Amino acid sequence: MRPQLDAIATLLDQGAADSAVRLLRSSWEPELPDNERVPIYCMWIRGLCDIGDYGHALTLARRAAGEFPRKPDILTALGNVLDLHGKLDEARQAFEVAVALDPNGVLQHYNLGAVLERLGDEQQAETCYRRALNLDEGAPSMVEANAALGALLRRQGRLDEAEEIYDAYLQEDPLDVEMLVEHGICLSDLDRLEEAIERFESALSLEGLNSGALYNQAITLYRLGRYDGARVTMERAHQADRSNPLTLAVLGSWVLGDPQGDLDEALRMLYQALDLVVTLHDRGELGSGYASLVAEEVFEALWQHGRRAEAREVARVSGRRDWTTPHMFETINRVDHGLLAQPAEAFRVSVRAEVEAELGIEPRPEPCEPPPAVSLMESWPVGAQGYTAGFTVIAADEDEARELVIRYLADLEPASALSYDIRVVSRAGESLDGRRARGIACVEGARAYFVPDPARKPAPTR
Repeated sequence: MRPQLDAIATLLDQGAADSAVRLLRSSWEPELPDNERVPIYCMWIRGLCDIGDYGHALTLARRAAGEFPRKPDILTALGNVLDLHGKLDEARQAFEVAVALDPNGVLQHYNLGAVLERLGDEQQAETCYRRALNLDEGAPSMVEANAALGALLRRQGRLDEAEEIYDAYLQEDPLDVEMLVEHGICLSDLDRLEEAIERFESALSLEGLNSGALYNQAITLYRLGRYDGARVTMERAHQADRSNPLTLAVLGSWVLGDPQGDLDEALRMLYQALDLVVTLHDRGELGSGYASLVAEEVFEALWQHGRRAEAREVARVSGRRDWTTPHMFETINRVDHGLLAQPAEAFRVSVRAEVEAELGIEPRPEPCEPPPAVSLMESWPVGAQGYTAGFTVIAADEDEARELVIRYLADLEPASALSYDIRVVSRAGESLDGRRARGIACVEGARAYFVPDPARKPAPTR
């Protein structure tokens, strides 16, 4: 059986998951010994995930964990499938048990760190990543743990520590393209721009069409004032990955700002970037952080080049999905409300928005056009009847804070469709001066939708 298992593992490593799954099915026998059942379960679960059959992968993983509740490899496989299903708390529990059973298992520590990071526990995630790397000493270092730890440190602004992580890994494996790109980004963040260019060039010498290396090299060239080279390189990045939203947004912005640029082409790229992030985000394939970055790039390009009505619409799309950045809020607030003429404070405001009873979830008796508000709610989860949210608002007093929130929400979704319960939760107690504008300053956490039981989406009307 061992040669057959080795052949299946090779198929999985080569990306032939369909063939591997077929071979696993034909190899399965109820009386297989445990030392063969465990690797078959693990490879079968992996193969099902690789072909996108996550439902059967979860069923098989739960069955395997029921048979082998003390096998770290099985629990790690279960945790990975739960992670793919978005069941992060269950995944965390599976990885924690795997770590407890095998404290020296590198993979369990890394996977636990990845889930903890997504759950917002960055301190414990860092501990797990560092533990994985410490356990990995004396063996080829784990690229995933190095990359994850470096990215975590960069996001926390600990750039020097992140740079040390990347540099140490590349001392061991100087030909890893992913780490060359990540190191280049970190060096660029540290304003070591020429060194960053060298890293991107090294990555491109190994993989000439690496879109990440091309994009980040273009950004770094732009920061160095080499605008022509930046434009050419960004166009190469676009050719390498024509559906990358951020590349489309930045290149579209540069073309829009070029007096000799093609206006139609610039707008096409900007709106394609926005359409892509909306589609990918609503399908659960893209995080809000990346979407916010793209949305701000599109917003800024339109706003700075006199297309402010279009920029406001981008802000509305962003607002319905909690993508609006503090910069976008401040830009609009300065025009709509002006800079502070008198002392003001920052207030924390909570909102509960709920579909009004007359819109309900029952079908209308007569055919008619759906009200605009219903179409605006198409981005909501199926069956959702409202949401809670929080904002930081700069205002003279609590009444003005509530009024500013009402005006903002009414601009996102018609007031006739939703009823709002708006409350001031706290105040910063710090006086703000005329350098800031009145209005929403930032979103405090993502919307939390609530769904009646049983959940039913409003019936479509025509």
